[in-house]
Amino acid sequence: MTVWGMHPFDDDDLIDFSYEIKRLGLAALTRALRDARYSDSREEQHAEGFAAAFVVASIRANDAEAVSAETLALKPSQQLVDSAAAAIRVIRQQGTDYLNRWLVFGEDVHQQKLAQLDEIGQALGVPAGEKTGAGDVLQGNAPAEQEPHENSWQNQRLLNLQLLDARHKMHDASDVERDVDHTFVCASEKVAMAVFKALGEGFSIEGPAHLPAEDGEVECWVIVATKSYAPDFESTWGYTLRMFDIAFTCGAVYDGWGSPIIKRKKSWFGR
Repeated sequence: MTVWGMHPFDDDDLIDFSYEIKRLGLAALTRALRDARYSDSREEQHAEGFAAAFVVASIRANDAEAVSAETLALKPSQQLVDSAAAAIRVIRQQGTDYLNRWLVFGEDVHQQKLAQLDEIGQALGVPAGEKTGAGDVLQGNAPAEQEPHENSWQNQRLLNLQLLDARHKMHDASDVERDVDHTFVCASEKVAMAVFKALGEGFSIEGPAHLPAEDGEVECWVIVATKSYAPDFESTWGYTLRMFDIAFTCGAVYDGWGSPIIKRKKSWFGR
């Protein structure tokens, strides 16, 4: 389960896609809409396809509240609009696994999601509930699942889960506040200073520290941002998402987080 809200991008599976749109624009939308239109497209491909259709529909409606100014400036071709419409029809008919993600919140929420799908479809010229037609489902097979890229949110999400699990096995009291360090690796001092400024107030910042090239490693500048909070699941997700976004915006690499282990005291009550 990766969704946390009704917005098409309220989904962990779509964080990397949101950055792909920022980097590649229309090419990212084209890729996602195509990947969602195969007979064997996977759940996460339907998620990206639905989000891409939402973006295309928002651009067509000139909806400045739905997408950023940079995204709104994109000019989708009629072919891309048609692909978005086809993706809506395919997802409505074949995207059951994706759409059923919202059943965990109740049948009412699930029905709201289906209504949202129809609303976005109508903005693209698709009548509510319209079935797939000729050319909607692409021939061949959907692209195979890829290993998460080292600097992707999917990879960071996996690292978060592994680290939280390891700390749990060490009996860490994750609800106890302590200093948590977040590390950024930057290719230049200029990038490091951009990270420094983006962090703003609220962090104790060490660096940028220059590490010269040696043993085959390229030179870099490192910043460590420290903040005191309880590293539970919710806070870990919130802060690492914030750090990941700063790294992407500034052109740095987010190198993860760490904090001391504080073991929970044993209770002898009732002994």
